[in-house]
Amino acid sequence: MLSLAALGPAAGAVLATPAQAAPLGGVRLSATTGTVDATPVFAAATASAPCPRGFGRNAQLRVGPPGGPYSNLARPLVGGGYDRQPVTARPNRSFAIALGGAPVDGEWWVVVECVSDTQGVHPDRFVTPITVSGRQWRAGRPAGAPAATARSTNGPLVVPGSTGAAGAPPVGPAPATTGPGPTASGVGATGGPSVPAAAAAAGPEPSAAAPRLAGNSGVGVASLANVWWIVAVLGALALVGATWLTTRRSPGAPRGPRR
Repeated sequence: MLSLAALGPAAGAVLATPAQAAPLGGVRLSATTGTVDATPVFAAATASAPCPRGFGRNAQLRVGPPGGPYSNLARPLVGGGYDRQPVTARPNRSFAIALGGAPVDGEWWVVVECVSDTQGVHPDRFVTPITVSGRQWRAGRPAGAPAATARSTNGPLVVPGSTGAAGAPPVGPAPATTGPGPTASGVGATGGPSVPAAAAAAGPEPSAAAPRLAGNSGVGVASLANVWWIVAVLGALALVGATWLTTRRSPGAPRGPRR
């Protein structure tokens, strides 16, 4: 276990954390500047206090944008007892390797997470902000950065101007409407009747098709063609039947003289 004295001058104080961002405390880093490509990114990191009671079975040192998601900077700690003494972890990779690529410029958080056997990861973390500029990082928040605020008690944290708790784009205002729309009761916002949505999708009213039938007394052209075809078939059958009857000999008719 690395003692605070071994961390050098940088370990003497915890860097200022964003407002309401780390109820558990901060993270002491063994360096205050570095590059995103250096392996390890820094020699060691130590939480400012032990994990909450019952959340000392495992611990993780991670990095990510404000509010997450976070990536591991070191192997998960599984020795236990982290709720009795502060967590100290030694990174084994660079910042860029942890993320799978170079981080973008701006604010990032180095966090320590506390894990319980039965309750999982504690909803709060130890947090220390760092700022990335090009291939360099330094401890602390960007100059003039607004204060971070929590969405709700123990909920994910949001930094104004960041991508939010899980990398989702910021939620903007609802699109403006040009006029009152229909309501569930069928009455518009101004009190007048609204047109149900189903009426718009139902197609033309019956009266719109009336001019097409006017020339046939309300009967379509297709219907008249069907009638004439049936009449023609019946007439042909009648003609065949009449011919057969006239040429058929009766049973008692003589067949001519016998020789």
